[in-house]
Amino acid sequence: MGGGRFSHDAYSRLRKSKGYSNKSREEIFTARQIDPEMDPTKVIVRESRDSEEHPETLSIIVALDVTGSMGFVPEHIVKEALPDLIGSLMEAGIEHPQVLFLGIGDFIYDNAPLQVGQFESSAELLDRWLTRVYLEGGGGGNNQEGYNLAHLFAARHTSIDCWEKRQQKGFLFTIGDEPVSSDIPAEIIKRYTLADEAETITTEAIIKEAQEKYNVFHMHLEHNELSKQEKRKGNWKTLLGENYMEIPDFKSVAKRIAEVVINNHKPGAATNRFNASGSSDIKVENML
Repeated sequence: MGGGRFSHDAYSRLRKSKGYSNKSREEIFTARQIDPEMDPTKVIVRESRDSEEHPETLSIIVALDVTGSMGFVPEHIVKEALPDLIGSLMEAGIEHPQVLFLGIGDFIYDNAPLQVGQFESSAELLDRWLTRVYLEGGGGGNNQEGYNLAHLFAARHTSIDCWEKRQQKGFLFTIGDEPVSSDIPAEIIKRYTLADEAETITTEAIIKEAQEKYNVFHMHLEHNELSKQEKRKGNWKTLLGENYMEIPDFKSVAKRIAEVVINNHKPGAATNRFNASGSSDIKVENML
């Protein structure tokens, strides 16, 4: 996957042809169950590969909370914000970004707590995978979501040339408004991946595993009074340090992702700008 190139004109034509400006969230995201092509139990690995068209790819995973309180984020990205993400990267000289969208839910209560797209570069294909996401609108009253499924998938089920060929880490962003569950039970790993055998793993451990090839960030959206409460932020700061960000304006998410990537991805600097734990030495609040 990953063919084609992003352009503002192509995105504008796509948005106009699909009438996004006049459609509701339900009219854009029409899935009422997980798309079979996004079912993680059928995915061995998602690849982000260099090609003649994209000779120096950069792999970026954007994991979106699709529970009841968070469906407005993928809607905003589809309707307006793709240029803020892809276009900003290309204008800054990162010419070959490949983005994989994930849908994340609550693995205790939801039927589809992990949905996986493909690494893509063009407006058409990014739109294709994003709009296939099933906005289950679930979640539970347990004050946590399964964001750690994104770390699990990135660590164990992706293969990316930027790391394997150039030792330049990709980027993994989880976006939501709740704490992350403390671990991933073995039963959940076996239920939502192809693993025949599994052991329970803590969130701290699976983040460290993902950090071996990704710069890992979490964006906590302070979109209402509840999401601003400390109990809704959990221990993200402890887990990620300066790579944890609180975002008051959800409409800035795509642009903030681009800014983080631009400020942290430097040719030949993938290993020396990040410490051994995978945390950035750059203070995010000072650079954005």
